[in-house]
Amino acid sequence: MASTAADGPGAGGFMQPSIPSPAPSSMWSSTATPVLPKPRSHPLKAGSMKEMTVINHIDMQLLKINRRHAKKFSSTYDDQSQQDLERGYESFQEVAKDIEGLIDVLWVSGTPSLQIPYMISLAVLVNSYLPDFPFSPKPTFRLLRKLDSVFASLLLGEDVESGAPLSGFENNRNLMSMTEKVRVKSIAETCRVAVVEARENDKSEAGEEEDDDDENSSDDEDEDEDGAYGTEEYESIGRWEMETAKVYERTIELLGDELGGKVGEFCDSNFAAGELKEA
Repeated sequence: MASTAADGPGAGGFMQPSIPSPAPSSMWSSTATPVLPKPRSHPLKAGSMKEMTVINHIDMQLLKINRRHAKKFSSTYDDQSQQDLERGYESFQEVAKDIEGLIDVLWVSGTPSLQIPYMISLAVLVNSYLPDFPFSPKPTFRLLRKLDSVFASLLLGEDVESGAPLSGFENNRNLMSMTEKVRVKSIAETCRVAVVEARENDKSEAGEEEDDDDENSSDDEDEDEDGAYGTEEYESIGRWEMETAKVYERTIELLGDELGGKVGEFCDSNFAAGELKEA
């Protein structure tokens, strides 16, 4: 059962306006990227019990995420049994936490055949859910940095931070299909638009300074991350403006030269708008 996979770290060895232009590759190391967990040294065997456990766990958690999102916006859940203790999401910070957990599980699996389609589905969820909540900069940018690191690594076939080869890419560094690459680029570019719009809406409703104060009081686990930014020059330029300019920067840069003008030949507006069934 998938619920068994979530019981502990030993379960199968894997449970542990205008748009700014992407920054050049020389800026890649300037942002503190959340560390991804160490992946398996070999992919899960296709059809094995461990692979099925991961698939069941991810599918069940995706259903849970969708259900919690629906509960926030739909009255159809008001009459549910009291035994159903899941509540609707109250902030994007809660969404980001759940999605990050799935990213980590998929990364630890070391299995590209699971990582690529499921990571695409999770990135689509981010794009779909981001406009539904007040903008929460710290958890949003933390999640997007992690997704950028994941996709850039999958495109290269090696850990983009350390250069270590990824499990499953030993014989072929180009496991992502052209259609998947085009979809990832579309998702990344759509996300950049969504972040800009979310920030603009937030500033018009409450003011950016008030939002920053609210985030500082509600997200204690990012205190160490704050220290990584910590220069007066960075703050004077505008922390969130710089973060917005770096949304999916490595992914977009890696795909830009390869895909060129091919994007329109492979995808349509549904690729990044929230269609999950293909992933």
